[in-house]
Amino acid sequence: MDYLKKVFTRQQKAWLMISGVVFALFLLVLLIGVKLANSQPSQVVAKTWAKDEDYSHISIFFSELANISEDNIKQLDFNIDQKLDEDSIMTKSLSARRRVSAYSLQGMVTGTFKSSSKEYKAIGCGGDYFIFHPLKLIDGSYFDGDDLMKDHVIIDEDAAWDFFGSTNAVGQFIEINGERHLVSGVIKRDEGRLNSLAGNNESTIYMSYESMVNAGGYKDITCYEVLLPNPVKNYAVETVEKAASFDENKFELLENTHRFRWTRIIGFVSAFGSRSMNGKSIVFPYWENMARGLEDILTPICTIGLILFIFVAINILVLLWRMWKKRTIHFSDLKNLIEKLIDNRRKKVRAKKEEGEYI
Repeated sequence: MDYLKKVFTRQQKAWLMISGVVFALFLLVLLIGVKLANSQPSQVVAKTWAKDEDYSHISIFFSELANISEDNIKQLDFNIDQKLDEDSIMTKSLSARRRVSAYSLQGMVTGTFKSSSKEYKAIGCGGDYFIFHPLKLIDGSYFDGDDLMKDHVIIDEDAAWDFFGSTNAVGQFIEINGERHLVSGVIKRDEGRLNSLAGNNESTIYMSYESMVNAGGYKDITCYEVLLPNPVKNYAVETVEKAASFDENKFELLENTHRFRWTRIIGFVSAFGSRSMNGKSIVFPYWENMARGLEDILTPICTIGLILFIFVAINILVLLWRMWKKRTIHFSDLKNLIEKLIDNRRKKVRAKKEEGEYI
């Protein structure tokens, strides 16, 4: 206690208490940041897909000027698989899928049931779209991109009420641009300010890529997503970059797995005012708009957290320095203590020899 009184003045003790409060605030900011970073299921796919292996989730967003077709996507998948084969990249489980991918496009369609007709936002899905976007099902099930039947659709609860007057819509048929489709699932659309700003504020119909092409006349794919092993740093993203043999001015590639790491988010401070500028004529889907909006929200949070952490770290360093300067034990004291112990030991051994205990 006397030592602490000697080391710390009353003012310095007050600073220690302030540091404790600031550290508690830092932990609170950290908790808020982690919670927000994990709030979007479409951005944490790699963690949920392969908990015991290192996987990367990579997205490519195409300009409509790129004219990306289903054949282009198949070639992209083939190039990635070929690279994985060349490097003998396998999964730990023999039954696990090594690569998972999906693609999509957006547009508007006309949904009709009996005499009710309305324009709806539509997303055409191919591959394993619902692995990357696990929508909240109220009833029914997802459809698979590999299903032979391409006439299944998923509607949100607003569309279900428009058509059927309830969410009990699974198994019912609706017409989309004159083509008959079976409702396989009903979802609850996420709400909130960020969803609204990102473009997820409209009643939406999810349909197969083939149905979207046939019903709406749309064909240009605007988003491709893939999950693949990442045995060494940047392996996955470099593999996809090499496989994507497109005009680099017409697409943007993003590594989603660690996009909310605070070290990356802090880097946005220097890009303030220019980060959101886009010169590639790319229209991002709502989930990417939400992710970018969350990055903007996390930037000041991470900045505040970093400032709080630096404040606490500096105070701890000052504390340790003062404890060192005011220490009552020095290296010379330690040296003298060791020499004294050795000398006492020698005296005891010498005394025992003289008494005949040692031969």
